[in-house]
Amino acid sequence: MRVLIRNVVLCVCLATLLAGCATRSLFQPYPSQAQSWKSALGPSGGASAIKRLQDGAESRDGVLYLQELGRVEQLAGDDRASRDAFAGAFVHYQQNDEAARLRASSLVSNTGALLINDNARPYVAPDYERIYAHAYQALNYWADGDVTGTAVELRAAANEQRVAANRRDGEIADANSGANDLDLSRYQGYFEGLDAAAGRVKASFQNAWTFYLSALFWEAHGEYNDALVDYKKALEIQPDLDFIKEDVQRVSRSLDGARPLRGQGLVAVLFEQGFVPERQPLSLPIPTPHGIFVVSFPTYGLQGKPAPYPLTVRAGALESKTRVLADVGGLAAKNLREQVPGLLLRQTLRATAKYNLQKKANDDFGPVGALFTQLFNVVSEQADLRGWLSLPAYGQATRLLLPPGQQTLILSTPGGSATLTVPVVEGGLTVIHVAAPPGRLLTRVLPVQEGAL
Repeated sequence: MRVLIRNVVLCVCLATLLAGCATRSLFQPYPSQAQSWKSALGPSGGASAIKRLQDGAESRDGVLYLQELGRVEQLAGDDRASRDAFAGAFVHYQQNDEAARLRASSLVSNTGALLINDNARPYVAPDYERIYAHAYQALNYWADGDVTGTAVELRAAANEQRVAANRRDGEIADANSGANDLDLSRYQGYFEGLDAAAGRVKASFQNAWTFYLSALFWEAHGEYNDALVDYKKALEIQPDLDFIKEDVQRVSRSLDGARPLRGQGLVAVLFEQGFVPERQPLSLPIPTPHGIFVVSFPTYGLQGKPAPYPLTVRAGALESKTRVLADVGGLAAKNLREQVPGLLLRQTLRATAKYNLQKKANDDFGPVGALFTQLFNVVSEQADLRGWLSLPAYGQATRLLLPPGQQTLILSTPGGSATLTVPVVEGGLTVIHVAAPPGRLLTRVLPVQEGAL
């Protein structure tokens, strides 16, 4: 009778585990979920996809779904709904920052993750996602004509980059020190694809696209010191872009009292190409005191990473092509690469814990215990593939100096073209925000920026 009761308890626990895993999307990896709202991006929207994101916002991974919702609603043209979603994401940022300081909530959440997998950990938005969220929120305020709100969010995006830069070395040192007992060199070959995907990205928080956006805004409002600082930061990240060098020279002349935009206005095109690549699972052998365990590990590779292509902008006889300011896939890969020591340490501890669980179940419950632990290991060994997947693959930009008045622009990419008539104001700034999900070209002209703040 006692054996029967134990067997029944094991079966109930197994059923509960499988149900719990299903709710945590272990049977439907996050990239599969994201297909529904990625395919719904655009003015036509997708009510079912948005409803799914709204429901997900109430989960432990709420910050991730709110970021996705903010992006989807923005490209659907609902700036107010997008603004509300990003505001909710910012609340999560604050809560996570406080939890990191207290080191309490993370200790509780990591306990389950140690035995199951990293999907059991509540999602924490990495720095590059937080920076993009503030930049998108700035565009929401910009579209609504709220200059003050725009300025606040642009400063928040810059602050995220500054804070990330200040803490990055310490975080990497902590991750490496925590994994001192691991021979990381034995795993180098497994991460060659990850290193290749990161490309020329030096740090996961360096985003020239957001710096360039804010520099344009400050220049249009006569804040030349701030504009010069942000143009130079963008140029430091992307030193080969001649048009940013010209921007630095132009604002420097403005600081000296010149009027380099006399009889002209700035027309800037912010171009977002495709979707950021998805994480891929990688089988990785982890040695334990009891043998080798094969675990599933997230990674990126060059396969599936799109090549950048420009948006061509024509205004009469003038023509300009956008250039890449942010390789978002590279930022994501670099962020994951910086986490590798900590991920390897958790996987090693997890493999050891699972072995001990399996051994005890075999000893205590016999064949039923063996079946339970084997199924547990199969179900729970899933790589953490979560990430903000409606972000673009590349953030690009270009700009033209045009005479005041209504100007006709022709935009063209391999995926489509559009003709726009835009207002140009002497000394002012007209921004065209363009997104190109696969097979589409979404455009919107933001309100002209001019005059003192």
